[in-house]
Amino acid sequence: MTASPGTFRYAATSWRALGSYVQLVVDGADRLDAARAVAVRLLDQVDRSCSRFRADSDLVRANRSAGTRVRVDPMLAAAVQAALDAAASSDGLVDPTLGLALVAVGYDRDFDDVLAGSAAAAVDPTDPASIPAPVVPEAWRQVEVDPDGALLVPAGVALDLGATGKAFASDLIAAAITAETGTGCVLSLGGDVAVGPGLPAPADPPPWQVAISETPEQPPAAVVTLRSGGMATSTVLARRWQHAGRAVHHLLDPTTGRPVTPVWRTASVTAETCLVANTASTACIVLGSRAEGWLAARGLAARLVGADGEVVAVGDWPAEGSECLTG
Repeated sequence: MTASPGTFRYAATSWRALGSYVQLVVDGADRLDAARAVAVRLLDQVDRSCSRFRADSDLVRANRSAGTRVRVDPMLAAAVQAALDAAASSDGLVDPTLGLALVAVGYDRDFDDVLAGSAAAAVDPTDPASIPAPVVPEAWRQVEVDPDGALLVPAGVALDLGATGKAFASDLIAAAITAETGTGCVLSLGGDVAVGPGLPAPADPPPWQVAISETPEQPPAAVVTLRSGGMATSTVLARRWQHAGRAVHHLLDPTTGRPVTPVWRTASVTAETCLVANTASTACIVLGSRAEGWLAARGLAARLVGADGEVVAVGDWPAEGSECLTG
């Protein structure tokens, strides 16, 4: 993740949080430490309130109290509301109430611990019918949240914010860095990318070049140039493991609770926010062959990689080898 040459002074740093990598680039080298401090503080707050794998998190407490309204950190309330907005805008394709289904396929602890007990496997869409999949249809419509920190998880379900949590955090942190330090920035949380424009917002914001790869270990497959907004990549290749003798991944069909049989193994989308981009990229994996029409109806640009590796550009996304300028 880099910035194009110009009159700005750039600095970068990276670390790990929320079970993934964090990359931060700012356009004022003297503000890097302050910007990183903002990011670390907010990531810690997100983790303490929203993690499904911390026994002391507000999300775990709310899930244990399903059916009862509980007081939670306003950060969790905001993250749940973002997840519900994603569910509503995608007609339930991105569903935050699949926590029990994820547990059923073995994603019941931090992903590094999942892998430690299960050899990673190439995605294999072998019939997963034997995997238990507890799903309450459209349970997300029954979740109740208010911004002051009251949350009701419906009885019989558990919330999981894995589909939207990093995108929510990316938008939140990029905006906070701009507000608190005045600097422009680009932040990536495991591929969920948000741009903070800086204060005052420049008439001609700097272009941020963001590389796309299907997994962190692979070389870049494309480069997107962002001036504002966000980008997200969803893939069935990065979080995969063996469960009950079968290869599974973390992107579930909300109607069955089972891992999606991929038509598209990876989807990258640009949008006005990282959350909108992430909602769309996740929805594309679930939609399969209907993804192109769904994206076109919403005027979104995307890069879709088929299960066979074929790349399809949707909307304003450029041909392979070209630069995509958005924002």
